[in-house]
Amino acid sequence: MRFLMFMLLFIPFMASASIPSTAYVQQQVANQIADSVSTKVDTSATATQTMAGTYTVSGTFNVPTPTLPTAE
Repeated sequence: MRFLMFMLLFIPFMASASIPSTAYVQQQVANQIADSVSTKVDTSATATQTMAGTYTVSGTFNVPTPTLPTAE
């Protein structure tokens, strides 16, 4: 009888977790990165970038991207 009362009174009010899927989280992160980069970096051929400090660059300014480590 007590068990039945417990089931009827407390089970409907127990908390349940709502955990987002991995695909959803990855999509949200990708969207945030895309939004952040698109508003901060102009990659067009006629881009004019402004940096803090004193810099003088003439000609082509190429910075090679280092190789990323492999996933283990």
